Amino acid sequence: MAGRRRRSARKPLWAKILVATGAFLMVVAGGAVVYANVMFDKVNDAAQQACLLDDCTAYQPGEEVTGPLNFLLVGSDMRKDWSAAQSDSIMILHVNADLSAANIVSIPRDLEVTIPDCGNGAPCDDKINAAFSVGGTDMKKAVSSLAATLTDLTGVKFDGAAMINFGGFEDVVELLGGVELCVPFDMDLEHPKDADGNKPHVKKGCREYEPKLALGIVRERYAYDYDNPNWDPKYGVGDYGRQRMQQHFIKQLLKKAKAEGYMTNVFKVGELIDKIGDQILLDLKGRQVTDLAFALTDIDASKLTTLKVPSDSVKENEIWYVRTLPEHEKAAESLYKAIRDDDLATWTLENPDWVNKTG
Repeated sequence: MAGRRRRSARKPLWAKILVATGAFLMVVAGGAVVYANVMFDKVNDAAQQACLLDDCTAYQPGEEVTGPLNFLLVGSDMRKDWSAAQSDSIMILHVNADLSAANIVSIPRDLEVTIPDCGNGAPCDDKINAAFSVGGTDMKKAVSSLAATLTDLTGVKFDGAAMINFGGFEDVVELLGGVELCVPFDMDLEHPKDADGNKPHVKKGCREYEPKLALGIVRERYAYDYDNPNWDPKYGVGDYGRQRMQQHFIKQLLKKAKAEGYMTNVFKVGELIDKIGDQILLDLKGRQVTDLAFALTDIDASKLTTLKVPSDSVKENEIWYVRTLPEHEKAAESLYKAIRDDDLATWTLENPDWVNKTG
């Protein structure tokens, strides 16, 4: 690899919400067609849609959805004072051929890759998060660059993409009145600092958290480090630890949403859509949101299998990288092939060490 550049880098929630929303709307349609049609329009119009990928008009609204499917999911944090967006969460959602099961492959944002175009028409080697930052504050360019980099790395072509601003996650937690998170060890968080710049401290254990602190826990990665005396290696270092917490957060969020009726009460479904719709940017290649939601109703979101890219953390010149080392190359290549060939069920059984266990 040549042309290395250093940059200080500063779940899938939308799909699960849409699966639940779609299932509910199908029930509503049986007894209240007019209201259901209003809700269809509400869901389809709620999220911002843009052409983020190649061939973004490949399908027509209402066209049958067939599998397998691969979606790029990005959790970002856009701030007014930033010159470029940051991708705190990068995932590939793979849905199998008969649309009955799904897997999520988490991509460490510190994964070192070759970016096909680093903004000057030339490739460079950097963390994959930098591929997103290439777009600056242009979300279309950011997602497009990230998708191209992942396709170059894995050979996987995407059937759609979704980006959610992390403010959307915070809004959902606020709507639900908090979320219970199980912190694996004592942590000093980078965010949210108080007026004097002091870091919040959270204790090991399970408890309910308010939106800003919950988001701080989900975004934290520096606590998962050898320098933290409270760190427990079994929870992973750096991005690996944060991936586990992000997946735990998504499952806890779904659990709370279900308990509060946001997956079964028509009025609450509408309230949820209103709350986060403007925080989501979608490219479904011409499909409507409800087309996809109906197609995925057989998937049990609580049974999604979450996978890690075979790799390891390496510290170089005080900077952490995630690299696919020689001993990981066979497993990594077979993972990418399994996504392309729709054979992740077999890969998961053969590679249990790379299955994330959350909770």
